Amino acid sequence: MKVIKFSTIVLGLVASVVYAKQSNPNHSVLREISLDSCKFRMKDPYHVGVSIDTRSSSHSASYVVTIDPRAQHPFQTWIRLSCEDPVTSRTLTDIAGMKMSDKGWVLNLTPNDFEEQHTTFYPLRGQGWSGGGVTQDDTDGDETRRTRTFSFCIPHRQLAICGVAQSVGYLKWPNESVLPQVIQILESIEFIDMQSAAPAN
Repeated sequence: MKVIKFSTIVLGLVASVVYAKQSNPNHSVLREISLDSCKFRMKDPYHVGVSIDTRSSSHSASYVVTIDPRAQHPFQTWIRLSCEDPVTSRTLTDIAGMKMSDKGWVLNLTPNDFEEQHTTFYPLRGQGWSGGGVTQDDTDGDETRRTRTFSFCIPHRQLAICGVAQSVGYLKWPNESVLPQVIQILESIEFIDMQSAAPAN
């Protein structure tokens, strides 16, 4: 009986260490992604990799992970990324609900969108860029299954990486939201310019 208990404790500790190592940003894998005109690096703290979908004309990259599998109500978060070339003010409004002002990026939605879906704007900042995103809440369906999504755009010169993170949290259990982790992943994005990537003569 003592041997079984000891083995259980050891296995539990090993699993905890493995989970901590996988989710520790200090042990992130740096992924280099080429998505149409957008070339960038992104940290992968959960070691799940990034998959590129080339089956349609509008290519996209997907990062799919259960960020907190030990939560009481775990769920999978799917971050879908696309390259907008060229990016327009209409694109930024349609996808991420944002516009540039004299104070930086701000929310740019109709009053109905803001009120009905409990929209909140979040500024994003990374190496050499600034962007933003909005959370929006499900407003119908089973109350225990309603989720919050996060749509975003990260502009860089004439390009932008835009997308959506589906299910950053259940509305019924706000303390289990993974929005901070999603923002941390997005803010690790670093654009690779073609000029700097080309070999020197």
